[in-house]
Amino acid sequence: MDCFSLKEQVNRKQFSEKYKKRKEPSCYAGREYSDFLKFREENPETPATQMDTVYNNPSGPYLQTFMIEKANFMFGFLHDEKTSESMARRVDWLQKTLGAELFSKIFPAILTDRGSEFEKWQLFELDSSGRTRLKIFYCDPMQSSQKARIENNHIYVRDIIPNGFPLDNLSQQDINLMFSHINAVPRLSLNDKSPYEVFSFFYGEKAADALDIKKINRDVVVLKPYLIFGNK
Repeated sequence: MDCFSLKEQVNRKQFSEKYKKRKEPSCYAGREYSDFLKFREENPETPATQMDTVYNNPSGPYLQTFMIEKANFMFGFLHDEKTSESMARRVDWLQKTLGAELFSKIFPAILTDRGSEFEKWQLFELDSSGRTRLKIFYCDPMQSSQKARIENNHIYVRDIIPNGFPLDNLSQQDINLMFSHINAVPRLSLNDKSPYEVFSFFYGEKAADALDIKKINRDVVVLKPYLIFGNK
């Protein structure tokens, strides 16, 4: 990743003494950030996906976001609840919609934070039959910069959904439209290709269609709130 493809670099100072240490569940053993780095070292060709949550009101709605690292390709899902059960159901949906083979190619590993909505790792790692479908890893506490790529790409989301704008009246179709435009923006880190073009090259346009992410001409890209708030 190069700095030139980012609209703004993540540069967050850590104030560890300001925060109370919270009890860390033992389920993070084997899934900590150090384990993720080891996994990457041992599997350099295996792609990873970063996962996060965006919201403008603590009571919701909540936007679960995914970013496919090798393509800077983003998509997301609206939720009424900020729970592991709700978030994991979308992973179930992805596996069913994409099919087991394609799902395993795109999502062999996920990196996320230690938010309560992601803490039940079994719901994400295991399918409905109890078989392992992916490996999930967690950033260190208060270290969102360890998943800087999705944090930086959220800047595009904030161009369209600024802080203070309500998500209550948005539909999943609105979210898909937003990410279609975001994925049409060319990136220097992708040799002036767009995330849509790179994702489609690796996984096929049918995979993008399954996620309802459409091809948008770069000349008509809109990164303004009126894209999805214009008629609301």
